[in-house]
Amino acid sequence: MESYHELQLDEKQIKNYCLLEVEKLLQHRGKSLFYYDGMPRVTDLDIPSLDDVLIHEELRYDRLALAEEHAKLISALTDDQKRVYETIVSSVEVNRDGVFFLYGHDGTGKTYPWKTLSAYIRHQGNIVLNVASSAIASLLHPGGRTAHSRFKIPLTSAEDSTCNIKPGSALAKLIQMTKLIIWDEALVTNKFCYEALDRTMRDILRHSYGCDGMKPFGGNTIVFGGDFRQILPVIPKGSRQDIVQATLNSSFIWPFCKILKLTKNMRVRSGSNDLNSAYIQRFIDWILKIGNEVLGDNEDGESYIDIPEEFLVPWISDPVTSIVQSTYPDFLAHFTSPS
Repeated sequence: MESYHELQLDEKQIKNYCLLEVEKLLQHRGKSLFYYDGMPRVTDLDIPSLDDVLIHEELRYDRLALAEEHAKLISALTDDQKRVYETIVSSVEVNRDGVFFLYGHDGTGKTYPWKTLSAYIRHQGNIVLNVASSAIASLLHPGGRTAHSRFKIPLTSAEDSTCNIKPGSALAKLIQMTKLIIWDEALVTNKFCYEALDRTMRDILRHSYGCDGMKPFGGNTIVFGGDFRQILPVIPKGSRQDIVQATLNSSFIWPFCKILKLTKNMRVRSGSNDLNSAYIQRFIDWILKIGNEVLGDNEDGESYIDIPEEFLVPWISDPVTSIVQSTYPDFLAHFTSPS
């Protein structure tokens, strides 16, 4: 906010400007001071409608800069990533309903196609909503939000839950204008959350041109991303079966999902030399075998795995010192270097 040292404001004006800033913050979250009984209102100031704010937020990007960014991103896509990109773009451009699941283990570069798709759709003046199941993951995406915040998904979802989005509301209008929804790290979330969004979008989009309330998510294109080897939905005191039943592939939505895969590990490609790349590849292969339950002797629900000697940190004297030296070699000589 700019500072005006010579500006003289009385108490009423100060209160009004303060309320205006609160109103702007609330509108970014799809709310308003008018939603809260007993709260004072902003007076004598021109405030854009909530509809305008939500839609403007998703259309305010520099289209020329995004066109340049898109050209750089698409030129660096691998063959697998380009196939993912082209498949989703095709669904968006012909306005064909499409529910996709991008499957790839850690390091395969799932985020890169997301950024390329976002740049492409936004530089054309259209809307893409980037969401993730956690706040940390949402920060990796331009304009990212948590799925629960963006779509007002109940924190405790049940089998018949719906999102708190009313037809005709500002958020409903935003969804009607959206070309693509990207949901990263989706597998952390209980299947009831996807199903709540599905019911809500069918209701919102059933009267929209080019959409179909009978199709998943109202006929809009949505892409989920994740890795089944990572953390699945947390079910307090739940059994393994309970956890499996709460995942996306146990939902009625799963049969509609078209599976896309990324298999090439980008971290191996960026290895400093052939020797280092070979070592990283061996480590990745070993980790994948653990995730696929190929390694380990299972006894009473517990697996015992032998770690290969080459993946262990040599213990010289003190274990903490050994870990630090292995992770940050020559730390004292390089800690002042920006690189």
